[in-house]
Amino acid sequence: MGISNSGHNPYLCPEKDNQLQTNDMKRILLLAATLLIAVAANAKVVEKTFPVRGHCGMCKNRIETVAKGFDGVQSAAYDLKGQSLTLTYDTRKAKPNKVLKAIAAIGYDAGKFTAPQEAYDRLEACCKYREIEGIADHEHGEGHHHHTE
Repeated sequence: MGISNSGHNPYLCPEKDNQLQTNDMKRILLLAATLLIAVAANAKVVEKTFPVRGHCGMCKNRIETVAKGFDGVQSAAYDLKGQSLTLTYDTRKAKPNKVLKAIAAIGYDAGKFTAPQEAYDRLEACCKYREIEGIADHEHGEGHHHHTE
């Protein structure tokens, strides 16, 4: 028995090869989809608001810049009127206490972290919310009696 010269190898069946490749591709795609779903299920993006003290647009810019510098923080929005910072972050990557601690380190009371006096003292005059509040309290008569005639 000789090997025919028809170009057909009896050990290779193109239809079977294509079917194997298709099944392999289906398995690979199913595995990839399963992994993607598992990763997506572990990714937890949350939005939380924290008290942060500031006074002006410069404060807002500095606070947001520090917060956005952390891996996993998707957005940071400081509300001057509400004295609060809203963070949108991936809980697997970003830890809010680390963000708040860094904000306190540059001079702003943030959450449970009070800015060190040295950092606060380095703020621009318009950013010194502690003094500004004291002036506002004094102007509104807290602790003082104004006499009218």
